Amino acid sequence: MGSLLVNEWLKLAKKKSTIFLFLFLIVATFGITYLMKLAQASVDGPQSFAELSGVSSFLNLVIVILAASTVAEEFSKGTIKFLLIRPFTRSQILFSKWLVCMAYGLVGTIILGISSFFASIIFLKQGSYTVSMTSFGGWNAIEVALLYGATNLIMLVFYVSITLFISAVIRSQALAVGLGIGVLFGSSMMNALLFIIMAKHSWLRWNPFNLLNIRELILDFIQMLGGTKSWTSASDMYLLTYWQMGIGILVISSIIYFITNWLFTKRDVALN
Repeated sequence: MGSLLVNEWLKLAKKKSTIFLFLFLIVATFGITYLMKLAQASVDGPQSFAELSGVSSFLNLVIVILAASTVAEEFSKGTIKFLLIRPFTRSQILFSKWLVCMAYGLVGTIILGISSFFASIIFLKQGSYTVSMTSFGGWNAIEVALLYGATNLIMLVFYVSITLFISAVIRSQALAVGLGIGVLFGSSMMNALLFIIMAKHSWLRWNPFNLLNIRELILDFIQMLGGTKSWTSASDMYLLTYWQMGIGILVISSIIYFITNWLFTKRDVALN
């Protein structure tokens, strides 16, 4: 299994598109931070860093593209046939691809954090990154940034799982990337429609599009940890707490993954 993980890691690492996507993430972080400076000269550096410069969606985009290519490209190039004759089960092959995508998500989160830190220092108004901030419920910027990064990793569990599912079913890299991006950026439009329905049917609060609003509850979650609130206005809006959303994302992602694994093991995946 270890050799399989190394092989999957190297396949992505050797692709020029992987390097380009992470460079794109760095450039986007610095670019958006600079635009923040132009739009509002008094933007606080620590606050921008704490929220990872508001570009975590770009990281999710990068990982969705990588996840789509790791399965769909195997079919389009026919290399899936050579992968299947190796002494590994199909479940191990799929799990290795999922795990490597999440590992790249962790690497991307670290890159995003470092880029956001230096971008905020270079372009924005300076302040302390280790002093407690009232706007963050007494947490400092580094602590909040870590929470934002961890929350985004929870979201990536869903995005990677649904993208691998699409790739395994459609077997087309272009369609897998397109649908994956559609899920990534179409959630806001779906939320606008679902909020109206959720008011009458509260069970719909467990739909994945609502769960993906978990970042909107981060500051409320900090207040709840501090004991200042047990239920917040944001919780009223989304009808769920931060913990409920996090657990909901992991449960739905697990269901999607097991369905993907079933399809991957039962279908004749060697055929294009």
